[in-house]
Amino acid sequence: MTLIEYYNLFFNILDSKIQKNELNEFFFWLIEYYCNINRMEYILNPNYLIDKDQKSNLFKAIEQLKKNMPIQYVIGESEFMNLKFYLNNKVLIPRPETEELVSWVLSMKPVNKKILDIGTGSGCIAITLAKFIKSCDLTAWDINKEILEVARKNALSNKVKVLFEIQDISRIKSDRKFDIIVSNPPYICNSEKKNIKENVLLFEPHKALFVDDNDPLFFYDKIIDFGKKNLNNNGNIFFEINENHNQKVSDLLIKAGFHDIELKKDYRLKNRMIRASFK
Repeated sequence: MTLIEYYNLFFNILDSKIQKNELNEFFFWLIEYYCNINRMEYILNPNYLIDKDQKSNLFKAIEQLKKNMPIQYVIGESEFMNLKFYLNNKVLIPRPETEELVSWVLSMKPVNKKILDIGTGSGCIAITLAKFIKSCDLTAWDINKEILEVARKNALSNKVKVLFEIQDISRIKSDRKFDIIVSNPPYICNSEKKNIKENVLLFEPHKALFVDDNDPLFFYDKIIDFGKKNLNNNGNIFFEINENHNQKVSDLLIKAGFHDIELKKDYRLKNRMIRASFK
């Protein structure tokens, strides 16, 4: 089978399930991942003959996409701020909003700071910060060994040093001090599941996404309480937030004694990030 034949088959099978512009991108992701053929090489040689193993992987990818599996889980990796991250369904797929959160931390130009990432998942936040800020010490926490295995693999592949530790953010126990805490905790209420796309509901880890409607700020409350005790003077906390709860998170920070509270809009002009200082 040639690549152009696969291209036609790919579109014929998936055209009714996935938008055409996305399908086009997915096709090029797949052939680059499995065949090491980029977009220009395909244009120059659409009759490239795929071998048996490549064909098997490419056909398997079609079956997975038919079941609404995100392309990032199909190939087992994603890009975040121009870095590659290995993924499996134990961790969330990194989002553009989280890139904006990391960019905000980077814009503060931290030097010789101790930075903690709470709920690290794939490690994208901590690893990217470690990659672009050479002078800071990075620590990253998550709830179990399986998640941290993914993060450690990503730190190794991106050639950075991060201290990964198992900590449950619902009952954090540590007396260490930090200058910056950054977190993208679960913040989507269970009642909002009806608005979530099927590819997210079926494949991404619900514990990393959803919270009880009766206590939607549970993780923010816990992390803010920890920050109150464990941030150094003039330390900062950065959160990704649910746009519907930005005022409530701000109120929690004020009640805990934080100041200089600043909301930031994402690329869709929604209030999705918040920063605050302590003391």
